[in-house]
Amino acid sequence: MFKRIFLGYMAVLLISFSVLALAFNFTVRQYLINDTIQSLHRVAETLSSTAFPPGMQGGGSMRGAFFKLANRIAYADYVVLRHDGIIIDSSDPKAYPHGVKNINEAFMELAFEESPQESLVEKNLVAVSYPVVTSNGNSNSKSAALILYTQLDLLTQLNHSITGILALAVGAGSIVSLIAGLLVVRVVVGPLQQLKDRAAELARRRFSGKLDINTGDELEKLAEAINEMSGRLAEYDESQKEFFRNASHELKTPLMSVQGYAEALKDGVIPDSEKEESLDLIIRESGRMKLLVNKFIYLSKMETLKENYSFEKLNLNDAVREAVHTVKSLAFENNVEMEINIAPETKVVEADPEKLHRLLVNLLGNALRYAAGRVTVNVRSGATIEVIDDGPGFKTGESENIFKPFYKGENGGSGLGLSISRAIVDNHGGTITAENVSTGGAKITVRLGDS
Repeated sequence: MFKRIFLGYMAVLLISFSVLALAFNFTVRQYLINDTIQSLHRVAETLSSTAFPPGMQGGGSMRGAFFKLANRIAYADYVVLRHDGIIIDSSDPKAYPHGVKNINEAFMELAFEESPQESLVEKNLVAVSYPVVTSNGNSNSKSAALILYTQLDLLTQLNHSITGILALAVGAGSIVSLIAGLLVVRVVVGPLQQLKDRAAELARRRFSGKLDINTGDELEKLAEAINEMSGRLAEYDESQKEFFRNASHELKTPLMSVQGYAEALKDGVIPDSEKEESLDLIIRESGRMKLLVNKFIYLSKMETLKENYSFEKLNLNDAVREAVHTVKSLAFENNVEMEINIAPETKVVEADPEKLHRLLVNLLGNALRYAAGRVTVNVRSGATIEVIDDGPGFKTGESENIFKPFYKGENGGSGLGLSISRAIVDNHGGTITAENVSTGGAKITVRLGDS
């Protein structure tokens, strides 16, 4: 990963520098050409005011015209042409001999066209043209013209010098960028490698240890999220292990009883008068195991498959009355009186009918198990249900643990009823809490969302 990031960074860097160098080279060249043309115009304007006698053959009155180019004094050549193309004067007699006809058609077009150009830019030179004053005082632009030109090799030398400076600057910048890139990539890749290693540890169920990344950006926030996830996974993993330990313990006792009595019956060590009682015990313990297994399966579904819920609008008052009617026989057996306080207005909630009924029956059954003589059910505003018993109440710290799987108080059952209740409430988007009441006893409060 580090290699790919670094190579990508270098590729972008090289492309950027290449484009910058080409653009800079082109810009500098254009600037030098424009600067040359402006300087030639200034010199030519001055020199063109010099009088030239008609038919003049040769002469060097203007030889060595100088101008300023890019803060340097540069040399310019000139040619004075008559309208018929005869060279009156030039600073380079070898290239443009005096008294002969000019063979440079570009110079003639520059000087004597109907719509003359302001300048001429060719591959090897830059030139400008100005009309000159003849010795008889005429300033007819068609009679003679001054062509002032300079070779582009001077511009090329200046451009090469500037390009060399640019190359040094680009080289130094590349080295600095390379070092900076290495540092930046390592700063980014280092934390990413730690995140990758930590994810691999979590995949192997190694939850101990924490990431320590202090970058002050999203990577640090991601590390904090992974640390939090690791803690929750550790808690979940431990709860699963505890669940299996408790499940094994809960199933072990009835299994041992069933196995023991079955072996005794097979070996004939149980008298005939006790065989029926032994078979009843086997049936009873088998039913207990079946009930436990069903609760295990139900709890698993409650916590993992929320899509199994089928929500519809229900009358909460009717649901409470139905649940109370279901446990009336248990209340009668335990000599417990049940009181229902329901407001007259109808309370409608979005809930799964079967899950809500199981929730209420679980809460009422738990209250009846501990009640001394009374269980009160209140349905309050905000779809709130309170189940209160007059039993011993919760011990210190117990109200925080009763919703955990297999947690049982004194005279408790399987320890799964309230865990199932919490799962049902959670999947309905509600809350369930437990506390002691001031008059004695325990109170469990369920808050469901109103429709």
